[in-house]
Amino acid sequence: MSPKNTKLAIRPTDQEQVWGIVYLLFSILMLPTLLRLLNGLLPVPLENAWFNFLYFSCNFLFVTWIFHGFFKRCVVHAGKHTWRFLAAVLIGIAAYWLLNYLTSLILGWISKDYVNLNDSTVLTMAHGHFPIMLLGTVFLVPVAEETLHRGLVFGSLYSKNHCMAYVISAAVFSAVHIIGYIGVYDPLHLLVAFLQYVPAGLVLAWTYRFSGSIFAPMIIHATINAIGLFALR
Repeated sequence: MSPKNTKLAIRPTDQEQVWGIVYLLFSILMLPTLLRLLNGLLPVPLENAWFNFLYFSCNFLFVTWIFHGFFKRCVVHAGKHTWRFLAAVLIGIAAYWLLNYLTSLILGWISKDYVNLNDSTVLTMAHGHFPIMLLGTVFLVPVAEETLHRGLVFGSLYSKNHCMAYVISAAVFSAVHIIGYIGVYDPLHLLVAFLQYVPAGLVLAWTYRFSGSIFAPMIIHATINAIGLFALR
C-alpha cells in the first residue's frame, strides 16, 4: 500500500500512543529533574556532556522499548517502497537546507546578535567530549525525537486534522529545544530560537508522511546533526 494524502501509511498503535504520551510528558517534565537529583548524590557528579548523554540514553532506551513494534513496521514499509523512501530523504534534506537558509536570513534581520542556543551549548560540551556528543546527537537523539515528535505527536494528530498535526508537532519540537533556556535568555531571544526550529519540524513531519516510515526523518535528523557538530568542532 502506498502512502496517501488522507492517512499515514504506518503510525503507532493506540497502545503505543498511550505509553508514548505518558513517556513524552515524563521526559519533559520529570526526567531532567530526576536525573539531576540522582547526579547530585554521586560522589563526583557527572559533567554536563556525560549528564546529557545519560539523558539521551534514557530517552533512546525507553522509546525503543515502547515503539519497537512501530519500528519493525516502518522497516518493512521502507523496504517495500525503497525509491519513495530515498526520494523523501533527499527532498527532505534539500528542503531543510533551503528553509534553514531563508529562516536564518529573516531571524538575523530580527535579531542581529542572535546565536543559536543549542549550538552554543553543544559546542561547549563537545570540547573534550566529542565522541560521546557525536554518538548522542547523531544516533540517540534522532531516534528518540523523531519517534516522539513525528511518530507520536504528528502521527496521532494527522488523521484528525492535517494542518493541526504539522503545527502542533513543529511547535512541540521547537519548544523542547528552548524549554531549558527559559529564564536564562530574554523573551525575544527565546522567540527567535523557537522560530528557528519550526522549518525543520515541518520538513521532518512531511518526510515522515511522504515516506511512510519514521526512519526517513531519522536519517535526515542524524545527517543534519552530524554536519552541524563537525562544523562547530
